[in-house]
Amino acid sequence: MKITRDSAVHFRYTLAPLGEPPAAPGSDEPLLSYLHGHRQIIPGLEQALEGREAGECFEVELTPAQAYGERDESKVEKVEREAFAGMKELRAGLLVQINDESGKPALARVISLDNREVELDLNHPYAGMTLAFSVEVVAVREATAQELAEGRVAE
Repeated sequence: MKITRDSAVHFRYTLAPLGEPPAAPGSDEPLLSYLHGHRQIIPGLEQALEGREAGECFEVELTPAQAYGERDESKVEKVEREAFAGMKELRAGLLVQINDESGKPALARVISLDNREVELDLNHPYAGMTLAFSVEVVAVREATAQELAEGRVAE
């Protein structure tokens, strides 16, 4: 069966920044499942999976627009150090969970910090990067009515 809208797809992948070849996914890579055509994975990868079948392995390069988007410097912000008063292990490079402007949880990477403030980057870590994916399609089937209603593939 070919991957089309409303297919339940199970696949494995590895990725690397462009210029570094991605390793072929092996059985030690996690098995990911999604409903095809429902915007549950990045657009370029979903497009590359369209029409594929179980057992296919392929590589694809995705531009930032096809993957995690361009970097947005407006997503770099400074907050008072007091907001992290209980975090003694806070350091540059650390991923921290914060609440975004709408109050939803979001991940941010600490860029720098001093005694007064912490500079955070809320961009996706792969934003602005062209990425090389190596993909193995493990299984494809029609999604059930329940999976479509719930918006997720049953495990």
